[in-house]
Amino acid sequence: MVHALQRAGRRLRPGGTLVSIRPHRTWRPAIAITAQGRRLLVARLVNPSFDRNLRYAEAALDRVVRDGWFRLAGLVPARYRAYLDRPSQIRTYLELINPPRPRFPPGGRARLDELWRSAPPDARIEVTESLVVTALRRRSS
Repeated sequence: MVHALQRAGRRLRPGGTLVSIRPHRTWRPAIAITAQGRRLLVARLVNPSFDRNLRYAEAALDRVVRDGWFRLAGLVPARYRAYLDRPSQIRTYLELINPPRPRFPPGGRARLDELWRSAPPDARIEVTESLVVTALRRRSS
């Protein structure tokens, strides 16, 4: 990834900005049921094999800053929420995420199904993904 960031740095004009959007290291994707202005957390999704990839991505960003290719222009945590109408849509939503995909912890899917059966008719499923947006500014040559 360091080489890809360096290549991007070569393409940017001095002062140009590279933006990295990646999952937050500790805030796991969450599944909740929302209805009538209330939100009930069902489960936090797990993805242990992704942690290694995330560590490599963060190390690559740190390295291109340390090596002088870029300077840190900003770092902001963000949340993205998607709303689904029924549990069957969760599988489709998760399949849109690049592998390795997050999954329910043990008992998480059963908890969703149980809570969904007792949810009011206007209930929706909320998928919250926590992200980190990093802006790197290319240094002048």
